[in-house]
Formats: sequence, C-alpha cells, structure tokens
Amino acid sequence: MSEMGTRAEVAAVDAAFLEPPAYPRPSMRMLRVYAFDPQASKDLNTAVMNDAVIAIPWEEHWEEQLKAGPSGEYIEVIDHDPVSGVFYAPVDLNHPHLLAQNGLPPSEGRPQFHQQMVFAVAMKTIKLFERALGRSIIWAREVSQESDQAVRDRGHHRQPYYEKKLRIHPHALREANAYYSPEKTALLFGYFKPAEGDRSGDQWVFTCLSQDVVAHETTHAILHGIHRRSIESTNIDILAFHEGFADIVALFQHFTMTEVVAHQISHSRGSLRGDSLLTGLARQFGQAIGRKGSLRHALAIIDAQREADAIEDPAAHEAARRNLPTIGDITEPHERGGYLVAAIFDAFVTIYERRTADLLRIATGSSTPTGAELSPDLVRRLANEASKASDHILRMCVRALDYIPPVDMHFGEYLRAIITADADLVPQDPLRYRVAVAESFRKCGITVPGCMSMAPDSLMWEAPDLAEVPTPHVRGGDLFSSLLLKLYLTFAAYKRSKKDQGLSLREQNLEIVEHNEWRVWEWLQQQTDPRWDQLLGIHLLPDALVPGRPVLKSIARRSYKGGEPRPVVQVYSTRAARRWGPDGQELNQLVIQIAQKRAAYFDAEQQALADLGEPCGEPDFWFRGGSTLLIDLRDGRLRNVIRKRIDYAAEDETGRLAEERRFRMGDDGPLAMATYTEVKGQTAPVREPFAMMHRG
Repeated sequence: MSEMGTRAEVAAVDAAFLEPPAYPRPSMRMLRVYAFDPQASKDLNTAVMNDAVIAIPWEEHWEEQLKAGPSGEYIEVIDHDPVSGVFYAPVDLNHPHLLAQNGLPPSEGRPQFHQQMVFAVAMKTIKLFERALGRSIIWAREVSQESDQAVRDRGHHRQPYYEKKLRIHPHALREANAYYSPEKTALLFGYFKPAEGDRSGDQWVFTCLSQDVVAHETTHAILHGIHRRSIESTNIDILAFHEGFADIVALFQHFTMTEVVAHQISHSRGSLRGDSLLTGLARQFGQAIGRKGSLRHALAIIDAQREADAIEDPAAHEAARRNLPTIGDITEPHERGGYLVAAIFDAFVTIYERRTADLLRIATGSSTPTGAELSPDLVRRLANEASKASDHILRMCVRALDYIPPVDMHFGEYLRAIITADADLVPQDPLRYRVAVAESFRKCGITVPGCMSMAPDSLMWEAPDLAEVPTPHVRGGDLFSSLLLKLYLTFAAYKRSKKDQGLSLREQNLEIVEHNEWRVWEWLQQQTDPRWDQLLGIHLLPDALVPGRPVLKSIARRSYKGGEPRPVVQVYSTRAARRWGPDGQELNQLVIQIAQKRAAYFDAEQQALADLGEPCGEPDFWFRGGSTLLIDLRDGRLRNVIRKRIDYAAEDETGRLAEERRFRMGDDGPLAMATYTEVKGQTAPVREPFAMMHRG
C-alpha cells in the first residue's frame, strides 16, 4: 500500500515538472528610440545619451494584441512611401530577436526602426494623457467623411463619431512637413533634403525620427479627440493653443528620461534656462531648414525680457522694452503659441529652482547655479527634482482640458482651467504651483478678462449659482443623480449585449461613450424648467416655454415627433474621469460637453433679420455656444459649469458673435483668411489646417 502511494506521488511530481510552465507576462515592453533625433548621435557630447529606451505597458488580455506593423489597440503604422511607390516591410516587435534586445537599434537607414520609433513615442504620449485624464484616449473621426444625408440620418445627438485606431505613415511625404490629418485620422510624416548651406552632412532628414515631432503630432490627434471643435478656428487663440499645447507636451517628455536630464543638467551646471536639448524642440529639423538651432526654444520670449531688463541705462532699457513684441502683435499660430509655451515652461523652471535651491546651497554655498562643475550625486538629485516638477506641471496642463469650454476657447480661459482643475484635486498647494503658473502667464502678457486679479483664488471658475439650478436639491445636491443612474444601468445592459460579439474592452467603451451621449441628449429633452437655458448657456426649450427669453430664430431647429420645432442641441462628449492626487486624493467626475449652433452672417442687418426668423439664405458661418459640465460621480453634484452663451451680446459689437465675425472676415490678420475657405458661397474651415500650418 505504501509502495503504491509512493509511486503515485512520484508520478504526480513528474507530471508537474513535465507540464509546460506558465511564464509570467511582462509588465512593460521596452523599445529603443532616439532621445532627441539622429543629429544628437553624431555629436560626441550627446551621443552617449541619445540612445534611449521607452517603456510602454505590455498589452492586456482585453486589448488587441500587437501585430506586425506595429498595429495594436490604439495605433496602426502603415509604411507606404507614395513618392517612391514602395510599401516597406512591417516590423514585428514580437520576434524573439527583437524582444531580446529591446527592439531594433536606432538607425536612420532602416525603415523598420522608423516604424518602431513612431509607435513607441506615440504610445508613450497616449499613456501620459491617460494617466492624467483618468480615462482611455479615443480618436475623432471627422463627419465630413460621410455624406450630408448620412449625417442627417444619424441625428444631431450623435454628431461625434470615434475612430478606434490612429494611423501613422512614417514616410507619407517628401517635403519638410509633418502633420495630423483630421480627415484621415492619421499622422503623416515627411522626409527631405536639408537646405543649402547646412553643414550637418545629412543627405536626408526624417521627421519621424525626431521624438519632439512625433510627440507634437500625436498630441494634436489626442486634443482633437478630447475637444471636437478645437480644430475650428473661431478666434486667434484656437490654433495657437493647439500648437503651443503640442509643444508643451513634447518639451516635458524630455524630462521623463532621467538619464538624459542628468546628462544635460551636468552640462549646464544645474541651470534649465539656457538653450539646450532639454529646452529646445526638433534641433535637427530646425537646422535642416536653415535655422541656427532648434526649431523653437521654450524660453525665447522670457530670455528676451530678461535681456531687456538687464540693461542698466534707463533710456536704453525703456527703448528695449518698447521694442519687444507682445502677444497682441502676434497672429501666426506657432509664434503665438510660443507665449503659452513660455508661460508654462517658465513656471516649471521657477518651481524647479525653488525645489533645488537648498541642494545647491548645501553643495556650492549659493542657491543659484554658479557655473562650477557639480558632483554626480548632486546631478542625480537635480535631475530627479526636475522630473518630478515637470510631471506635476504637465499633469496640471492635461487635466485642465476637461475644464475648458467646448467651443471658442481663449488662452485666459485655459489658465482658469489649470487653476480650477488643480484646486479641485489638490486643495492644498504647499509649493505654490498655482501661483507660479499665474505669475508666468502675467509675465507673458496673457490676461484674463473679467477677473479682478491674477491671484489663483480670483482665477478659479465660479461655482454654479444654486438659483440657476432647475430642480430642488436633495441630499446636498443630486441634480444629476437620475442621469447617472440611467447611464449606469444602460452601461450594464449594453455591456451584457456586447459580451459575445468579440469586441475588445476599448471597442465596447467606444460604443458605450456614443450610446451615453444619446442617453444624455434624451435626458435633456425631458427637462421642462426654463432655468436650464440659463444653466447651460443655450436655448434648450421651445420659445413658448421660456417667457422673456430673447427669441433667436437663427438657432438651428428641428421638429421631433411632429411637435413644435425645438432648438437643436448636440452632446459632444460624455466621459468619466477618475483621478488621483499626489497625496492619495480621489476625484471621480462625469465630463459632459453640450453645444448648439446658430446661423450667422457677416452683415449685421442681415443677422438681425435672421434672428427674427426672416429668410436670409444660407448662413455665412455657424456660430456656436455651449457648456462643459463637471458632475461628481459620487452624489450627482454639479461642481462646475463652463459656459459660452449662444445668445450673449447678440447685437453688441463687443460681443462674441461680433468678434468671431471680424475674425472670419480677416480683420485679425491673415490667419483668419488662411484657416477658412469658400465652399458653396460660405466660409468653411480648411479641412487640413495642420498640413497648411506645418509646411516648411
């Protein structure tokens, strides 16, 4: 009996050892890239740190698994060179040889490395946004891809459609250009020969090999997915914000590579204010098109102000200050966006200097860089502090995207969004990050009309007035609790219905987002209290139900179920955001973007007739208003309403409608005419604004 037992035990042990082992799944996929661009590998001073490794999360079991291309859950790289008529063989990042060496080594002459690099940098940028926003990134699909009849059939409430994957074309153009295409939901990168007189010796420059360029273009796509109307230039700040914000993300990605930061800080003796690889963008690209250094320098505007302030002669100082350009003089999107970049980056450098002043005093006896060589230990500590400060500032900038109006945003409103979003998540501000940001915006001349001062408490969006709230509050404020319950039950039922259709979790979420937008629209149509108009900044109810409200027949209307025509309302977005602060604070919100359009005309008299309902023909453009609602998911409390009223100052020449009319007619400079085109007698946005702005 004991012998039989012993044999059985041995057999069980043998079977266990003979079974294929269950190897643990890697947590990260490591991919090699250029830290900056190929040019940095040709300089002995920077070659040692230019070969970098990016770590991106390994695909989860609920995501689409990575295939050759690379093609995964978020991105599909398609390497077709239309000029040469060639499809380059796709890289397979799951090949054992590549897994063993963190992907292909950096190479200008291997197209498969180009594919690897654009994939790695784009995924790194996506994950950065997801961590700050607390939700998955989705891509916008322009409705212009569909026929007018298809748009009408789908209905006003489903205006935004989403694309699952962003397509990336590493060799799409043979020109000095790279851009995001809203029409194609794609990134197109160019390659070109340097300008005459370039001494780098490069035969070709590939924009897809610049980490700055890839991060910049990916940010354009992400921002368009978050804010559908962010590519429609209704004022001088819209496209400038797109360019400036994309530069901010590209710059702060430098500081995620700690070894690179340490190398550059050692070289600059602890200072981040000089022109260096850390503070400049796309150096190889800039020099290849004839510039002396980087394509753009983060602190160029601040440096010019400092040089003027350093002049001791009073008359010369005053003359230098007068000759400095101001933001009011600038219309070109990249240059105007440079003021936003300077404000954010100066705030970051100021915080870095405050965080490291004690370290420098201990090591050198001075709280500012002295020019003396720093010890390796001090360099590592300074690099860590720079990385922490940049990460905090960048997350502040990204979280603010949920706190801006859905249409017609200005730089000052973005500042208010940064301050409010940070205060909601981090009520205490011991290191005065918000003060540093507000001060830097003031130094760059970015003002906030309507605010009494530039102090952070004055810049925060005002909490909603309870008198405007249409329904009585219960349990401290559950205005939207019935909506949240409806969305939750819909989510559960919808998920069960999609369970067996083979969709990935993110594909399910894409459909649920669209479905929830429809549910929110339905819920809004059921409201009958006239105070909803005041709360949302739009005309929600029929005119007969809102006595005393100005009648604007120019607002797009439609009859539902044969009833009285009602103003058309569009729900741009209904997305949950789950965020965590540095001390473990948790903030769960529902972010809803609601908008409305109104027929607008260049002639003020024609506008007045259209508002009264007189037939005036096709509008010259559509004027939009709306609001962003931030709802606490715990109790349905309305935390913030950021409005742009559809009827604000309709006849006032200082109002929004008059300002947009002047902008579209070209009074604000050539930018307005360059971003609009003539379509069937109407002005319409250029469908590829970034192709135009990025060329050359």
